[in-house]
Amino acid sequence: MAVISRAELAAFLRSRRDRLRPEDVGLPRGARRRVPGLRREEVAVLAHVGTTWYAWLEQGRDVHPSEEVLAAIADALLLRSEERAHLFRLAGYPARAASPGVGAMDARLRETLDALSPLPAMVADALGYWHSFNAGYRYLIADAHALVGSPADANCTVQSLRNPAWRRALADDPHYWRLHVAKLRTAFAEVPDDPRWPAFLERLREWEEFAQAWDSGEVMREATTRKVFDNPYVGRLELYAVGLAVMEDRRLTLTVFQPADAVTRSRLEHLDELIRSGAIDALAARAPRLRAV
Repeated sequence: MAVISRAELAAFLRSRRDRLRPEDVGLPRGARRRVPGLRREEVAVLAHVGTTWYAWLEQGRDVHPSEEVLAAIADALLLRSEERAHLFRLAGYPARAASPGVGAMDARLRETLDALSPLPAMVADALGYWHSFNAGYRYLIADAHALVGSPADANCTVQSLRNPAWRRALADDPHYWRLHVAKLRTAFAEVPDDPRWPAFLERLREWEEFAQAWDSGEVMREATTRKVFDNPYVGRLELYAVGLAVMEDRRLTLTVFQPADAVTRSRLEHLDELIRSGAIDALAARAPRLRAV
């Protein structure tokens, strides 16, 4: 843990301890209390850690709390979800930073995604797993709901490797594939503590082309990029993918697909009409089927 992070962590813990009263955590106040909040030893007892060790943590010394100990301290200090997230980030566990108000955030994201129609839009995490998407993105390549056989398959990289039809819909663009792997490698360096990485990368390495692209060492933080999709319902779509960080949870990215030309804009509007009218279902039945494989 960096020196500045240790100092920030110590200050944050002291501030959270000072705001609590003994009665807030079920302790008697006592007659001779000289501190405004809880004592260090009281927090240590509540978190089931050593008093001296906890004092060192608040003093910014070079100690290394585990995730389990941090969770116990967060419980002892009655931290709210956003405070728990901040605690884990300061301690060097960004992947364990719990999303604040997950239910409410999901609802807001869902409303935002729907409001972006007819533009396709989706929210994904650092590994590329879909968190949520609107109807335009659902039918951008085909019915995305039909693609996912399990939660482990709800991922663009996995679909690109496992589903030949998915790659055909992307116009077999090797440039796109190279950039995608480079972006994934960048994410690996930014959130290395995510416990899903080992199994995820081991699975992807089953495909030689991924292993070669990954081992090339290329990295990239994706800016606005042009993508071409052969949509089975309205034809060729040329789009710019714009990625935006989700402030409530920096592990998530909102990607909005904007038309690169007037023809694509018109086709996106037509696709939106097909979805809203329900006519997309009949077209999907006749279109070349993309499904879980």
